[in-house]
Amino acid sequence: MTKLSICIPVETAAQDALPLVTLLLENKSADFEIVIAKPADVALSGALLDLVASAAKIVIADADAGTTRQRLWRHATVAAKGDWVALVNPGDVIETDLATMVAFLETTSPGVDALAWNAFQIDRHAEPGKVSSVAIPANYHIEKLDKTIMLKSFFYWENSLNSPKMPFGLYHAAIRRSLLDALLQLPEPQDWSTPVPQYEWAAKVLLFANELAFCGRPMSAINVVPFVAQEPLHPWNFPFHSGIGIAGAVAEVQFHVLRELGTPWSGGNEAFVRALMIDCMMETGREAYKSKGNAYFAALKEFEGGHLAPLFRPEFHEVRQKDQRRGLHDGALLIDRFIAGARDAREFYATVKLMMAPVGLICGGDLYRKGTKAA
Repeated sequence: MTKLSICIPVETAAQDALPLVTLLLENKSADFEIVIAKPADVALSGALLDLVASAAKIVIADADAGTTRQRLWRHATVAAKGDWVALVNPGDVIETDLATMVAFLETTSPGVDALAWNAFQIDRHAEPGKVSSVAIPANYHIEKLDKTIMLKSFFYWENSLNSPKMPFGLYHAAIRRSLLDALLQLPEPQDWSTPVPQYEWAAKVLLFANELAFCGRPMSAINVVPFVAQEPLHPWNFPFHSGIGIAGAVAEVQFHVLRELGTPWSGGNEAFVRALMIDCMMETGREAYKSKGNAYFAALKEFEGGHLAPLFRPEFHEVRQKDQRRGLHDGALLIDRFIAGARDAREFYATVKLMMAPVGLICGGDLYRKGTKAA
């Protein structure tokens, strides 16, 4: 069986996966397949189709025309055949030597069924001089993380910003075949939808994974796309949702995943209110700030008798200071977002990869350099 499946959902014809697929295929020895999932009414570029015809590693998985993002991601995982599965968007980049890392984990930590790592977040529309530095962690170890701590971090919003700090899931993370099959046995959502399925997968992975492993070395880079509020399919009496902001969208996902498992949502606490305030305070325009703040305040008044509403006191900050330090600080190397003229996630990762330890070296040296154990 193939060691790793890299899923790439292509929602529209404008999302050309050709650069990412071309980059992945440069690693001819890595044991992975590429699953391109798309709605049946979305056409791939001619150049990408030519590449598909000449590369046995690529699988095209057509979903129903007009399918939602949530269902397209699920469709991609159903088509994947690898021992491990990860998902990235067409504008992102992922380390092809991830196949080496999951093979290493299978031998050294056979109980691990969910792997996460640091992922760079790169905004291709950013302007030089107006963005913070990017941090490269100095610690590249792979370590197991306490599942209880991760559950609190996600479902109870501990130490979160406007969304929980949660690297585990399917998006820019990897899950083992046994865990994927268990998650696909859960009922497919029918009465709700979300524009942020990464949090649906994060919730389910956290609840059902046996062991979690985290690699300090960045293994991918995300082409950041700003969250756009969308009115959800949401016929339930729960006031927080994706039509308000990202914090509401995450709470909505948590509510529905837990509801389907017969468990009440318990994220209503001071940490959650703080996340809502941060979500408001990240708005740079006063009108957008006021609109979002009013919507969250109304939702808090509606939730559980409004007992959390008095805690909601965001402040508008029109000017924000950017951290533009360089060099080593607190266990990380801070570098320029535009290092070597990098414009997008792929160009940034291509340069920074030269500054990081090879994956094979982290995973036992030559023994695992090809992604499988040497004889």
